[in-house]
Amino acid sequence: MNNKAKIAGIVLAGGLSSRMREDKAQLTIKQQSLLTRSVELLCSVELYKVFVSGNYPNYDCITDIYPQLGPLSGIHACVEALSEDYDALFILPVDMPLLTSDECALLIGKYNESKQSVYYQDARFPMILSVNQALKDDLSDALTTENKKQRSLYRLLTACKATPVSYSAETAYRFENTNTPEQWKACLAVHQQLNNSKDI
Repeated sequence: MNNKAKIAGIVLAGGLSSRMREDKAQLTIKQQSLLTRSVELLCSVELYKVFVSGNYPNYDCITDIYPQLGPLSGIHACVEALSEDYDALFILPVDMPLLTSDECALLIGKYNESKQSVYYQDARFPMILSVNQALKDDLSDALTTENKKQRSLYRLLTACKATPVSYSAETAYRFENTNTPEQWKACLAVHQQLNNSKDI
């Protein structure tokens, strides 16, 4: 791995889960929480260490400096905490339980080819962000402004000049988020279908 970037994994799990009405990180599939699944997924690919953006016992956690300001606040805190030790951060939300190591490995490969920030087109997450002063400044500015539009993921990716990576329509379901009880129910149904076909 000497010629490869030093990338840390980040599981974003510090949100309020207001639309789900319960902590998404603690939802379970096959008696395993989404937080545990996400951490184990990132541990299965070529990352140096995996951290959790949030506050959960038994994990290497990084808490928000600017709480309750969406995913950018979690990304910002992780960048501030890890910028001296890592070249980039692989960022995965805790509510993407159908993603597999194949999608993660492809994104890591794309990043190592270019050393430029990358993300999955139309999905936003997962993403890999190059850690540098420009990213730190941009995140800090976005979180201290009163203009909420500055806190969008799309604006961040544009500012980073991140490269979109395409994926096939057949695998689009892998990138589904589970933000609501209805989406969670649909996710469980898809997971059961995949389990029955052994395609998980």
